[in-house]
Amino acid sequence: MEVTANLHECKHCTGTGTCTSAQDGASCYACAVRNEIPIWRRKKQYGLMCGSCGGIGKAEPMTERINKRIAPLLAIYLSIALVVFVILAAFSENKFFSEILAFSSAIIGAVVGFYFSNRVK
Repeated sequence: MEVTANLHECKHCTGTGTCTSAQDGASCYACAVRNEIPIWRRKKQYGLMCGSCGGIGKAEPMTERINKRIAPLLAIYLSIALVVFVILAAFSENKFFSEILAFSSAIIGAVVGFYFSNRVK
């Protein structure tokens, strides 16, 4: 599977990868936190990696990141919820257990087949 990313110039560091957003060209507090600088040393730090883009000077928009992750996360949550639902129906000896099992197995099978198939585009 080929994943592409639309990277844009980071506006926080102006594309350099080094934060100079605070006064006198120092790194800002947020980037100091992201670089795990101790609390007592977070002011007046120079040359820290930009926390917005990770130091590469290019950033991926948040909506694009969310759009790439929502489908797999939804599939994981749906599969787990259906497995739990089948287990609960089995232990409670539900009279509709066979229908629940058939429905759940079809959905889980489709999700697993989609994500673990060896398809080449």
